Amino acid sequence: MVYLWRFRRFPEKGVDPRSLRILLYLKNHGPHTSREIARTLGYSPNFIRKVLQHLRRLGAVEVYLKPSRGLEDFQE
Repeated sequence: MVYLWRFRRFPEKGVDPRSLRILLYLKNHGPHTSREIARTLGYSPNFIRKVLQHLRRLGAVEVYLKPSRGLEDFQE
């Protein structure tokens, strides 16, 4: 299963610069997986997952399951 993370809003409480960098990346580049974010920003995948979970609790990001099949796959 592939989970995509999407920007929702900036939190009212202050966030550290690395979290802000992740939020800005998602806002400017759209939904991405945690692995893609880690690779692009140069952070470890575990660090990205922890930060994204924290940001999700703050309501700053949301996560959804990427469908394994698109609408094009159902055409005959």
